[in-house]
Amino acid sequence: MRPADRELFMRTELYRRVGPEVAERLTRDCPVQAVQRGVEFTRQGEMAQDVHVILSGRISLVAEGNDGEETVITTFGPGEMFVTPAAILELPYLVTSRTTTRSRVLLIPSERFRHALQAEHALALMIVAQLARHWRLLLTQIQDLKLHSARERLIGYLLRECPAGAGSASVRLPNKRNVIAAELGMTPESLSRAFRRLRPLGVESRGGKVEIADVARLAVLIRGTQSSKGQGHEAG
Repeated sequence: MRPADRELFMRTELYRRVGPEVAERLTRDCPVQAVQRGVEFTRQGEMAQDVHVILSGRISLVAEGNDGEETVITTFGPGEMFVTPAAILELPYLVTSRTTTRSRVLLIPSERFRHALQAEHALALMIVAQLARHWRLLLTQIQDLKLHSARERLIGYLLRECPAGAGSASVRLPNKRNVIAAELGMTPESLSRAFRRLRPLGVESRGGKVEIADVARLAVLIRGTQSSKGQGHEAG
């Protein structure tokens, strides 16, 4: 890793949880791949070869139907790992991963990672906690799709981007609106309508920036939605 990449890696949960000695052994000679926006990083149905750690940028997981239709399952950002279960289980990827911004991703060979899981207690505990968070996120998403309207799903999304305890907030959307719409299970047109319906509640959006006058006012409109930033992949 170049020095700038190493600095980014030291901010990740993986590095913090296992410590510098284990992290060095785990990532020795591992490549960092620079990827432009809109590039497929892994492909649904392919066998997993590596464990992926995002050093910078954002990557969406996209599921594809037999008719070629796609939907965004979720999006991961700096410091996070994605499609790790496939590498651990030695199984094909269930989804395609695609960059939504320019990204740099650290690649750890799957076999090396599996061996480390057996030997390093801290790494095993970290993966258990990570998979538990992702499971709770999945259940939250299912609840949102089954129980919440498009407006309520948008409110939940915005609340997850707000700082904890904020009275008002200025949110920079982490993805393009079409990606957000797919992640929330709606069309871009439905997302635009949902934003318009939030104007009377003090929510103004322009491009990728959203101004929220009263965060608490939005929070009382929905139940069971986490409202502090950083819990997007720790929901529940």
